[in-house]
Amino acid sequence: MPESESSESSETEIAKTVTLTEKDVRDAARLFRLLADPTILENGLGFFDSTDKSEAESPDRHSLISRARIVLNSRRVRTRFFHRDLFGEPAWEILLALYITEQSASRLTTSRLAEWIEAPLSTVVRWIRTLEEESLVGRVDHPTDRRIVFIRLLEKGRKALDAYLGAIPETVPD
Repeated sequence: MPESESSESSETEIAKTVTLTEKDVRDAARLFRLLADPTILENGLGFFDSTDKSEAESPDRHSLISRARIVLNSRRVRTRFFHRDLFGEPAWEILLALYITEQSASRLTTSRLAEWIEAPLSTVVRWIRTLEEESLVGRVDHPTDRRIVFIRLLEKGRKALDAYLGAIPETVPD
């Protein structure tokens, strides 16, 4: 390849870079430390047993949602390395998806949940029933279209996720 084409190519790549915030860089560094440390996996992710209760008791909503996103996204990354059926937990992914979207204006239908967590609709319907029986999620009718039903996280589910996500330390120990 001629030198001029090579320099044009690298200039194009530079133009496609993304500027990360300081928080993004910290989050990425934590994730890389987690992924790079084989002892974390060998020890059964024991670093999630936070001994600093003050941090676990009062993280803000933004921090908890960020942690939920990390948990859900790490599950998606896992499917690149392991067959999805080995770790099938659609109920957990449904709860995380509802938790993450709860503060946004968008509401999730059963179909959208199935798309979001990449699971068959029949599986999502079955797990929603189970989660309803546990009083973790509920159904809300669409205000104008009787064919549409939204799934929402109930207080019991939100509190349980708040407690779980609050117990995860914000940083991975060095």
